Order: sequence, then C-alpha cells, then structure tokens
Amino acid sequence: MSAARTAVVGGIALLAACTIRTTGRPTPPYYPPPPQPQAPPRDEPPRERPGPSTAVTLGVPPGHLPRAGECRVWIPGTPPGRQPRPRSRPCERIASAAPAGSWIVYRPTYDRRLVYVRVVDERRPGIVLRVWIFDVETKQLLREEAPEEEPRQYVRPREEQPRDQQPPPGYRPPPPQQRPPENKPPAPPAQRPPMPPPEIVRPVPPQPEQRPPENKPPEQPPPEQRPPEQRPPEQRPLEQPSVPSGAVTLDVPPGHLPEPGECRVWIPGTPPGRQPRPKSRPCEGIAALAPAGSWILYRPSQDRHVLHVRVVDERRAGVVIRVRIYDIDTNRLLREENP
Repeated sequence: MSAARTAVVGGIALLAACTIRTTGRPTPPYYPPPPQPQAPPRDEPPRERPGPSTAVTLGVPPGHLPRAGECRVWIPGTPPGRQPRPRSRPCERIASAAPAGSWIVYRPTYDRRLVYVRVVDERRPGIVLRVWIFDVETKQLLREEAPEEEPRQYVRPREEQPRDQQPPPGYRPPPPQQRPPENKPPAPPAQRPPMPPPEIVRPVPPQPEQRPPENKPPEQPPPEQRPPEQRPPEQRPLEQPSVPSGAVTLDVPPGHLPEPGECRVWIPGTPPGRQPRPKSRPCEGIAALAPAGSWILYRPSQDRHVLHVRVVDERRAGVVIRVRIYDIDTNRLLREENP
C-alpha cells in the first residue's frame, strides 16, 4: 500500500510541474473595461405598430356558386351541405329571405370571374351593410363598396386589358371636335313702326227734331206668381265602413298581445304556448320572418284599443295580402284594408 501511495503522489507532483512549465507564469487577474460614454438618444417619431390583418377570402366552393345573373343565400361558418336552398335563384326579393349575419352571393353576367357578396347585418335581417367583390380563381378580395355604390358594369383596369387593346405609352385622347360656327345672314336693322295717319275731322250732320214722348198710361206689373214649391233634398244615411259579411272575431288572448308600438308573429289555430317567440319586438324586418299563413299583430301607440292584423299569404312567406283592424275590447272586426 505504501508503494501505491508513493506512486500516486509522484504522479500528481509530475502533473503540477508540467502545468507550471507549460504556462510559464500564473494567469493575471481580469479587470472589466471602463464604461464608455453613450450618445444622447435622438428624438425619433414613434413607429406605428402594424394592425391586425383584415384579409377576407371567399369561403364558398366553386360548385356552390349561383349561376351567372342569379343569387343565393350563404351562411358563413356553416358546412356546404347545410346551406339554405335553392343553390341558384333570381335576385328579386332575396334580401327579405336573408337572415341576420348571412351573405347574398351574386354572379354578374358581364364578368363571370367576379363574385359580389352583399353582407347582411348581424342583428337586422335583410339589411345590407356593405358589398365585397371577390375574384373567383384566387378567392381574394378585390375591393369593398357601399350598397348604393354597386356598379352595373365593370371596366377592367389598364394592367388587366389585353396587350393588343392597350393604348401606347404617352397616348392622349384627341380633344372633342368642335363644329365651325354657322354663317348666318346678319339680322336686318330694327325698323320703326309706321306712324298712324292723321285723324280726319268730319262735320256732324244736323239731327232731325225730336218730338216729345206721348203720355201713355203706366204699365201695370203682372200679377204676382208664387214660386214653385221645392222639396228639401233627401238625406241619405251615412255609409258605414264596409265589413266582411262573415262574423270574424279575434282569437288572440289579451295576455299574448304585443306592447303598444311593437309587433309579433301569430300562427292561427296554434295554442298560445306554442306560438313563436318573442311576444313583443320592433316591427322592422318582421315580415321577412313571418311564415306562410301567419298573422303579424301590431298595436298602434296612438290608439291602444285597436289591433292591426296583417294577414300573410298561405303560399308565399312574408307577402301581406290584407290588413284587418279589430277592437280589442269586443274582439270584433271593424274594417278591412289593403296593405
């Protein structure tokens, strides 16, 4: 054991000697460099942070786009198999069937590479807020317009026109040609009207002598004649408002009537507990939600004893064909009017 310890101690001493010979001298201590003066900061304008991306892409598959010249209703975020039907229909009155937050997709006939998307308000059905114009191939948004500024014709910019139709650089359209002035003959000088001839004074012929009138007896007035008796005109009774022959009564309970100045949808023949909600809401845009054969109840705020019932067509939803006015106290029909 003593020999092994001696060998270990000798190895450590030999290693230390080699380390001292290799370095030559011990490592000097490290001192950090002195701080250097910094230039004063410059007054630079604050940089604006880039806002969030507002890129909008068309999320409608090509096979679900309407035909050229027609429209369809599309619900963003809904699978294609659950979208409203039909896929393509005429654009007339399609806004009344568009629910809140939906799109009205339209393909113009003059350029089938474009798709017009009319964005409906998220709270009010049928109210279009803006119009987006997309490219069908890239599905990128080209521009955004207001509903009243939607153009009827689309003119391609100069970069998209074919080269054979582009005007050469520096070309300016010629000014409109002006017609030369017509050589009209000079107007004749104004002539004074001719003077009237002098009046000729003719002598007055002598008048014959007039005899005095003869004394005739005064004429007696004719005997008095009584005027013919005139009967007073017959007074017809006042015409009452026309009411349908059938006795029509109001079958809406008083507790289910809307608030004054508001409306609600009512399904005739359905129990009150199964009627559409809410019981009372603003009248704006309610016709678009009224199904076929339903009633739109309205209580005017000026006369709370009267109820206006707008009858919807039994085959066409949202189309009002007549208006009936009832008395709330007696549930009787007062009159019927046209919408």
